[in-house]
Amino acid sequence: MKNKKGKVATELLIMLITVVVTSAIIFLLVQAGVLTVKMEAEQTSVLNTEFIPMGREGSLAVKDFKFCGFVDSDYNCIAESEEFYLGSEIHFIFIIESSTSNGDITVVENYRIKGPEGNILLDVDERNNFNFDIISKEKQELITFKDFFVVGEELVEGEYTLELFIENPLLNKKTTLVKKFMMTNNNEIQEVELFEEEYLLE
Repeated sequence: MKNKKGKVATELLIMLITVVVTSAIIFLLVQAGVLTVKMEAEQTSVLNTEFIPMGREGSLAVKDFKFCGFVDSDYNCIAESEEFYLGSEIHFIFIIESSTSNGDITVVENYRIKGPEGNILLDVDERNNFNFDIISKEKQELITFKDFFVVGEELVEGEYTLELFIENPLLNKKTTLVKKFMMTNNNEIQEVELFEEEYLLE
């Protein structure tokens, strides 16, 4: 029985010596820079975590778009065209199809105008967004919008670009429509009209 106790004590002593020697070697290697200690990862609070918003069910789309010389109070597009003269008002009308969210629809409109060289001439910021809110019993609604802008007489002729941005924050959905239109010098248009009148008189 004494032999067994002595054997266990010897094994424990050998294990303790081995642990002490191993620890000492590791400590010396760390001090010498041979081994590096990995710091414990910083704990991040769940409250500080940014969650990516999930897309909700539903749809948002631009169903129709027209450039017009004018849009009346009944939303009729008068003198539909894609060519205008510098300095004139350019009206446009479009239809949005949007799903409802618990009977509500919120549509936010914004747009940007680019010149022939791709330079941004007008970039409507968030403060000037157009917001539209309705309550509906339908699952889908068609909503007609109208708006206009002016391209200054001092700008150059060429192909311009309208980028229309539509968002429904209730559905967490966005859509963008890109449309091209031509700008021509007013004097040239008048010259063409005069030429046509002279030709008719002859």
